[in-house]
Formats: sequence, structure tokens, C-alpha cells
Amino acid sequence: MSELETKRAAIADLLARIEGLDPQNRAALDQRVETVVEGFDPGAPEPSEPARADLHRMIRDYRDLRDLPGDRANVRLAEKGEVFAPEDDA
Repeated sequence: MSELETKRAAIADLLARIEGLDPQNRAALDQRVETVVEGFDPGAPEPSEPARADLHRMIRDYRDLRDLPGDRANVRLAEKGEVFAPEDDA
């Protein structure tokens, strides 16, 4: 599971708990996560409720990672040692 997928799964778990959604209904939960992520306003103040504040931070981190330009994403992979030489591609 990629870092992006891990963050999205964490958002889904927290959102299911906050909104009382059935975690077994993946289609509805995925749709809700997509709606919340796309509707996120990075300029909005962080909510005062702890769970909502956690969700706010998680969505911000997810969107920051998702929106990284390709070069910056490659730098992050290189820092983790996940870069392979072109001759390794086969």
C-alpha cells in the first residue's frame, strides 16, 4: 500500500467513526471520502473538536502529498531509497 493509499484509508476510518458510516459499505465510504477531500478548503481554520481537527490535518496532508509535482514526488522516493536505475525496468 502506497503512502497515499495509507493516508486515504486513515481518512476513511476516521470519517466513518465521526459520521457513523458503515465501514463495510466501501462504495458509500469511498464516495464520502472523495466528497470531503475535494471539498476541503485549505484556508479554513482548523476545527476545535479534536476528531474533526485530526480529520482536517489528515486531509491537508493527503492533498499535499497527492498534489506534489512529479519531480518533488521523485525526490521523496529517493529520500526513502525507493529509486531504481532505468536498467532495472524490465
